[in-house]
Amino acid sequence: MNMKRKIKKTVKLIGLLPLFEHGNFFYQKFKNKKKNTIFLNENPFVKIPPDFYLYETFGLDYHKIYFGGEDTAEWIVEHIKEFIKPTNIKVLDWGCGTGRILRHMPKFIKKSIFWGSDYNSKYIKWCSKNLSNINVIKNNLTPPLNFQANFFDFIYSISIFTHLSEEKHHLWIKELNRVSKKGAILFITTHGNAYKNKLSKKETINFNQGKLIEHSYKIEGNRLFATYHPPIFFNNLCTSNNFKVLKHIERGIINNKPTQDIWILRKF
Repeated sequence: MNMKRKIKKTVKLIGLLPLFEHGNFFYQKFKNKKKNTIFLNENPFVKIPPDFYLYETFGLDYHKIYFGGEDTAEWIVEHIKEFIKPTNIKVLDWGCGTGRILRHMPKFIKKSIFWGSDYNSKYIKWCSKNLSNINVIKNNLTPPLNFQANFFDFIYSISIFTHLSEEKHHLWIKELNRVSKKGAILFITTHGNAYKNKLSKKETINFNQGKLIEHSYKIEGNRLFATYHPPIFFNNLCTSNNFKVLKHIERGIINNKPTQDIWILRKF
């Protein structure tokens, strides 16, 4: 078990996790204060969500949040271009958070209709008030989504299955199948082999045997609830729910940090 996980586990056991989290939030806020002030001065018309929303979902560097979100939107579209024409389609950001990526999608997918969904009502409220030409709805931690069957042409989900239990994996992959059209493309990221250094020896053995690993410091959906995905587990999850795996990309370690796997699926 790595040191960071040992600290989290100890803090949770003695009941100080909320205090630890708030302390870390204020540290990150102070650390990024100067560069965030510069960003706001240089980009006065960019709407930025409340800091704690950002801390819960991504981080507190406004430049990385805004321009990194734009880069990620373009990166996603570049990956799917060979499988679907990025124009005149219905798009869902499942687990949109505060719209970090979703707000930029209309720049890269033209003449299309965009929806975002999230279980956090605060994020949905912020998005509905501050993001133009975007439709957002609240969902629960369990399905269904408030959409009719066979509705979306393209669904993407960035680091959402990474915070759900095994039970929810099965429920949500079925729901994503229900709301996607035949031939629809899905783009999903997971914690793959690159994250095995976060596992204990016993967990590593189970992971290598194809078992999903859960670290539940908080309730599902929260960033402190993490799941780790053996490729064979996620491949079987998808193929057993009428999705064909078009691409599985293991991105490995980049700049000494593990990066999430990419799964590109087609509903058949």
